[in-house]
Amino acid sequence: MKAFKFNSQMEVLGHMPKFDQSIVKEEPMFFNSSIEYAYEHGGPITKAFLDSLPNKDTVDYVFDSRVHMLMEGFYPCIPGWHHDDVPRSTDNGQPNYINPEYHSDHILGLVNGDICPTEFCIGEAEMPDVDEGEVYYRVWHERLEESIKAGKLQVIPAANDPIIKFDAHSFHRGQQALKGGWRWVGRVS
Repeated sequence: MKAFKFNSQMEVLGHMPKFDQSIVKEEPMFFNSSIEYAYEHGGPITKAFLDSLPNKDTVDYVFDSRVHMLMEGFYPCIPGWHHDDVPRSTDNGQPNYINPEYHSDHILGLVNGDICPTEFCIGEAEMPDVDEGEVYYRVWHERLEESIKAGKLQVIPAANDPIIKFDAHSFHRGQQALKGGWRWVGRVS
């Protein structure tokens, strides 16, 4: 059975400014937006994030953002270790790790990330292909947890409202909210 090797990494590029909860809950959300459109229609958080981007005048970024109202114990997303934006061009709808049409790079920003920090799994990881009908991330989540417990991989929480560079091979996960409040997450790809 084929195995996939990943160098799961992330780099903190900077930090977002602090914003009051009342500003976070009013921030517009975007899906598959151009930088120009998001900047024109976004609020102060979106503009601060977009202003922080490297090469924003030469890279054709696509922007997505989300505002979450969280209570302690809530998840802002489906939990579990996963990758972002691996093409789902297989017949079974699973991510195409065998012959992906593209490889994406991302920059993520968090505001009030202490409410629910995204976690990154750092290090070299080898993951098995899965049998027909299995789900990659369901199988890989357990393997990653075993490697973390064995000290082979390190978990880094995205603390202090970071701006993080990562790619389609960087394992990360949302976790349960540690407390209640409004959280903003933005990502360019």
